[in-house]
Amino acid sequence: MLQPALPAWLVDRPALIATLDAASAHKVVVVKAGPAWGKTTSVAAWAATRRACWLNAADAGTSLERLSRGLLGALRQRLPRLPAELITTTAQGADTVASLIRGLLDVHLDEPVVLVVDDAGALSAGGDAARLIESLCLRGPELLSVVLLTRGELGFDPGPAVVLTGEGHSEDELAASTLAAEPEENRELLRAIATLGRVSTALCVALGFTDVRETLRGLARRGLLTGPDWSVVEPIAELVRRDTEDPEIRVKAALFCERTGAHAEALRHLVAARKWDLVAQLLLRRDERIVAGGDTDAVLAALEQLEIDDSRLYLVWGFALQHKGDWLGSLHCYEQAGERTVRSSWRMGQLHALTGHTDKAVEVFERTVFDDVASLDEVRLLSLAVRWFRETGRHEKARELAGRCAEAARRCGGHSAFAWSSRACGLLAGFDGDRAAFEMHYRQAVDRARRAGCRMLELTIRSERAWFLAGEAGPAQALAEIDEVLVLGRQAGLTGHEPDCLGIRALAAVRLGRFDEALRDAGQCPRHLVIRAEVHRRRGEPGQAQALLDEAMALPGTDPLVCATLARVVAAEDLDRARQLAEQAVATSQVLRLREVPALLARGWVAVLAGDRETARADAATARALAGRRGDKAGLADALQLAAATSADGKALLAEAVMVWRAADDPVGAATAELAVARLTGVDVARFENVVHAHGVRTGVSMADVLGAGAPRSARIVVRTLGGFQVLRDGVPVPSALWQSKKARDLLKILAGNSGRPVPRPQLVELLWPDDLSDRKANRLSVLLSTLRTVLCVPGLPADAEPLVADRDTVSLDLSLVDLDVAAFLGAASTALVAHRRGDQAAMPLLIAADELYLGEFLAEEPYEQWAIQVREEVRGRYTAVLRALVQLVRDPDQQVGYLIRMLELDRYDEGAHVRLVRALRAAGRHGEARRRYQVYLEQMREIGVRPTEPDLFGDRTSEVLRAG
Repeated sequence: MLQPALPAWLVDRPALIATLDAASAHKVVVVKAGPAWGKTTSVAAWAATRRACWLNAADAGTSLERLSRGLLGALRQRLPRLPAELITTTAQGADTVASLIRGLLDVHLDEPVVLVVDDAGALSAGGDAARLIESLCLRGPELLSVVLLTRGELGFDPGPAVVLTGEGHSEDELAASTLAAEPEENRELLRAIATLGRVSTALCVALGFTDVRETLRGLARRGLLTGPDWSVVEPIAELVRRDTEDPEIRVKAALFCERTGAHAEALRHLVAARKWDLVAQLLLRRDERIVAGGDTDAVLAALEQLEIDDSRLYLVWGFALQHKGDWLGSLHCYEQAGERTVRSSWRMGQLHALTGHTDKAVEVFERTVFDDVASLDEVRLLSLAVRWFRETGRHEKARELAGRCAEAARRCGGHSAFAWSSRACGLLAGFDGDRAAFEMHYRQAVDRARRAGCRMLELTIRSERAWFLAGEAGPAQALAEIDEVLVLGRQAGLTGHEPDCLGIRALAAVRLGRFDEALRDAGQCPRHLVIRAEVHRRRGEPGQAQALLDEAMALPGTDPLVCATLARVVAAEDLDRARQLAEQAVATSQVLRLREVPALLARGWVAVLAGDRETARADAATARALAGRRGDKAGLADALQLAAATSADGKALLAEAVMVWRAADDPVGAATAELAVARLTGVDVARFENVVHAHGVRTGVSMADVLGAGAPRSARIVVRTLGGFQVLRDGVPVPSALWQSKKARDLLKILAGNSGRPVPRPQLVELLWPDDLSDRKANRLSVLLSTLRTVLCVPGLPADAEPLVADRDTVSLDLSLVDLDVAAFLGAASTALVAHRRGDQAAMPLLIAADELYLGEFLAEEPYEQWAIQVREEVRGRYTAVLRALVQLVRDPDQQVGYLIRMLELDRYDEGAHVRLVRALRAAGRHGEARRRYQVYLEQMREIGVRPTEPDLFGDRTSEVLRAG
């Protein structure tokens, strides 16, 4: 192998040559330094005047055969009589080959030769190739010297050797001798570049260096710099950095960086120079640009080191925290700022709106003092306020603000201002259902934001556009849009918008019938309660839906969707409350001109249950027209189903609804409408019920929807304990006033927990009054029994029929008269599981029937009562067994996924369910979700300190990374 050619720009380095000469007196020399140090060029220059031969270990390869050929080729440069190849096979091993080469050298070597092995660190430790070079170092002929060049540690033992490294004095001498050959002005330039780390040619000019372009190229040719973004190579950089740093260099660099738009780099230089007054001024001027560039952490780190003596810096701090997702910390900072300027108002108002306090955002706007001169802050505040006023029902004010925003943008100028103005116009068009104007304005807004180079503004506008699309016209398009927004935001280091983005994803997933995805994305965020409730409503789980909606009703805001959804959930059980909620939803939606379609549909479906066909028919027609105009396919399909419930031509309307659901890409809606057609015609009902069940939807639950509206009412007494406690007589909830006391409810709950089994009176007394030591407890129990008989009294029962059975010793419920859901579930589950263990063909429908009877936890509102806990655990265990049996029986991976997710909702540490879920998702082709679920599995096992039994389901590097945390 030929020695590397020397460059024409090589500079003589006498001190370096002397150092290598001194070291070469030893048999082995190791030259160790990092890349770009110039070790190969330096040693090549030294070897050019010596009797040396050159071997590049990386070119020769790590196999013994290739390396031995390369070694002989290198040695033949000085010893031409050596054979070109060894007359043997390298299969005999490194020791044999090394012995043969040493023998050849003993014969042919008659004067000193230096063997230079470049990139010797590339030889694998313990390999035959490394052992061959090691043998020459340790036992080579006396006339052979070896120089080893390496970037890091060697993979073999070179024996006694002189080592020239960056850690020793020799490297300093080499670097010093290199610098000494340079003129003073070049050394100053190198010092400035080493201080700043990485610079451009323009920055060097700005620092005051003349003729710098040719100088930089010359320094690069001599191996002191690397480019085109210039940086000083090690160890030269380390040597020049030892000099006292001149902070003015960083100040000049910061000024240049700010002037050229590199604001985060300017901040880095000023912080490094500890020029805190300049740091504060830069943050006040450029904090938005720095945060938008993804350098929020740099802003927060700088603020941590500042002494805050200017209240405006709290606006900077709050803005950075907001875009890191710390909304509470952000609000605290804004309050400390104490300003009512345009700049503070749009920031604080935006934060209030994000946290659901739109009314507070409006208050902030109304207290704002506007400047005479238009600014980007004013345009932004006006644009944001358009949405705040529109969502609070002040439509004309919103339109007025949109006009002011457009005028302010014209006076202010710039792409960012026009982006905010277009966004305001698009928002009004979106609320009005004008799809063409909506798309035009938002497209212009995104284009302007991109031209302005403001990634944060672009993400804000695109997120809002996706929110409109997810809610009505294009959920599939919204998913694609929001996924891209999430990726772009993470790439830019902007995460404060992610909770809203995930909420938009969840809303779109509900619209597409992807319920598991919707629950995952909605998470536990309070602002997403109505989305989670809608999932449970559509899956036929009214208890869980009602619990979430009751919680949402207590939150700030006046979203009519909460009332509308709750009306549909409770209608079958509390018709009067459902009517009130539906009327409230319609009234609010008409004032706000927001959510009109779901509000009308809620009132229409409640009217169907109440037998008010005229109201239902009118609401169906209005909702149908509104949904069609707005491009709301899901609303249109539901309106067609509502119309079918009040029309003689119901079959045709339902068939049309099926087509609309399919056009909306919602397979659950389509399957439900097909089941409604089958029930109406009596054809293939079981087949279509199985299809709906496969989507994880229960079909036997009565709610205000297409399946529940026609369900027959029972005249029996119903006691519900799963998913929430409730007592119904003839389908109507017992009025709260009839109970007279909480103890009467507690008594019925205890009896329900015993599923009809008699409970001894002393046991009841102890459970109801554990701390009462008086003799009045027996009388109190008698009073409660009398109250409970009144509660359970249903007109028309036979004279001898007594739902509450009480004798001198025990009390129980007569389950022939009381429909007790927990007893029905436990009985159905036991029957189904026995059939499953026997391999009975009837097991599958029995298990599905048992699954439909489970509507939630037993008496979840009694989390600490021991008697309730025991029954709750029994119910949960029985339901888990039902789900596990269903997973074993179904063959469709998507059906398995639904059952497995429910198992994990009951026990998130069920390792078997985690593993089967990952495998089912992969079998269903849902690979992205499978990997996410796999990560959840590993995290859950890590939480409880359990080593996963399946730590490598994917068999790739991803698994290793996930296990490492």
